[in-house]
Amino acid sequence: MTSPSLTVDTPAGTVRATAGPRQDDAVVFELGGAMRGSVHVTGTHHPHHWDQFTAVRACLGPVNAYQTTAPDDALPRLTRSRTRYHGSLTLYPDDYADRPQVSVYPMTSADGHEPPEKTAATLTAVLRACAAHVAQRDDLPVILDVSRRSGTLPPCCASSPGRQPTTRPKPPAWSGRHSQPTPRGAPPWPPGEPSPAGSSLPRTRSCC
Repeated sequence: MTSPSLTVDTPAGTVRATAGPRQDDAVVFELGGAMRGSVHVTGTHHPHHWDQFTAVRACLGPVNAYQTTAPDDALPRLTRSRTRYHGSLTLYPDDYADRPQVSVYPMTSADGHEPPEKTAATLTAVLRACAAHVAQRDDLPVILDVSRRSGTLPPCCASSPGRQPTTRPKPPAWSGRHSQPTPRGAPPWPPGEPSPAGSSLPRTRSCC
C-alpha cells in the first residue's frame, strides 16, 4: 500500500509530507523538499467540552507535544537552516461558529526565539496541510475515539472501549494558565467555615 504524500507550496519552497501508517490515535508525516523532520497529527477536544473529541491537532515533531517533549534534534527545520522549531495548529470542523477554523499555537525555535515571518508562514502551511489531510481520512472516527479514550479516561479504562469514567475528566495541564487552582492543602469547604464533623476530602471512584 502506497503511503499518501502531500505537496505543500510554501514561502520557503515546495514541501513534501508523506503519511506513515496510523499509530493508534495519530498519523506521523515525514517531511522532504523545503523542510526536514516530521509532523504528528492526532485528535483533540471541542473547545468547550473536554470529552468531545471532534478536532485534529498537528504538532511539529514526531510526538504529541501536549503529552511529551521531542528532543530538539527531532524537531523540523527548513532544509537550508539548522534552526529547529516547536509549534502546533488545531483544525476545527466548519460548524464551530464561535471559533476560527484554525487555531495556531505560537511557533518558537528550539532556543525560544520567534521565527521570521516567512518561516512561520511555512511552518503554518505544512501543519495545516497535514491536519486537513487527517481530517478527511476514512479512519478519522477511529483516531478521534482512541484520542478521546487516551485523553479523558483513567489508564485502567483507556484500553476498554465503551467504559466511561465516573468523575469529570481532568483538563490538560496547559489549560490551567487561565484558571485559579486551589492552593495545596486548602480545605474543600468555604474559608472561615468549620469542617463538617468526620468529613474528609471527597473520594473519586475508579471506573474499573
